[in-house]
Amino acid sequence: MIARKNKIGKVLIIDGHAILHRAYHALPFLSGRGGKPTNAIYGFYSMLLSVIKEAGPHWLIICLDAPGPNFRHQQFVGYQAKRPPMEESLASQIRPFKKSLARANLVVFSKSGFEADDLIGTICQKIKKKKIVKKIVVVTGDKDLMQLVDKKVNLLVPGKGISQLNQYDPEKVEQVLGIKPSQVIDYKALMGDPSDNYPGVTGIGPKTAADLLQKYQNLAQVYNHCGELSENMRRKLKSDKKSAYLSRKLAEVKVDVPIKVNLKKAVFGKKMIEDIRGSLEEYNFRSLVKRLDREYNLEKETQMKLI
Repeated sequence: MIARKNKIGKVLIIDGHAILHRAYHALPFLSGRGGKPTNAIYGFYSMLLSVIKEAGPHWLIICLDAPGPNFRHQQFVGYQAKRPPMEESLASQIRPFKKSLARANLVVFSKSGFEADDLIGTICQKIKKKKIVKKIVVVTGDKDLMQLVDKKVNLLVPGKGISQLNQYDPEKVEQVLGIKPSQVIDYKALMGDPSDNYPGVTGIGPKTAADLLQKYQNLAQVYNHCGELSENMRRKLKSDKKSAYLSRKLAEVKVDVPIKVNLKKAVFGKKMIEDIRGSLEEYNFRSLVKRLDREYNLEKETQMKLI
């Protein structure tokens, strides 16, 4: 058995494509066999080893975006319409990345019509009810997932590069945004999101959105108390009311995607470590293999530690 210093039953959930994308832009070009780019894949596994060490999980799950449009594109034709096409050097790594996850025998969730965010939200909702789960740590570059943060669910968000990790608990979310995690959906409804191309209310930015929610708690109450606001603010809110409520629907992470979660398959232990090592060896990621070996001495099981 692997000796664990941390006795808390902790689940680590990785937002796969978000971290792959972050790794691609953080690292210089690397190539493997035949000169094919591998910097995103290398960076993903480098970050994976870092967060495993940081979080000390008992279970490990990867969530991926499914190819093609999702239900949000049906709700709003302009959803994500302004995103530039994925660079070919990154796009070419998606398929081998998925193969590497399969080679490592990692538990991967992906479902047509939904984003990784929705799978993460659903998994959190399902497993935090289990008595054996004491903590859930979600690793993502997408701060929309702050809406999931509570006493049991925290985020780890990469900072500069891929080495720095910033942790978000309820207090940190409130410190950074000026609102509670439960208000993040309404916050996004008011200010919109340029990266996903949904509108919000024209002329309302982060500070104004936070001020309104601090005073009125949620979007519905903001509109209920419109008469108390300045004429200019009333005009903005009334003019873009439909946009605000549409943006709220787009911003809300699903917690009821029809998937089954079996934590027994996701146990982080000696077998999973060995399988990850095998995937790293296939790509000839020697420095990562050495890192893994330093953390987990696979030849002497009794000396293995999960930090």
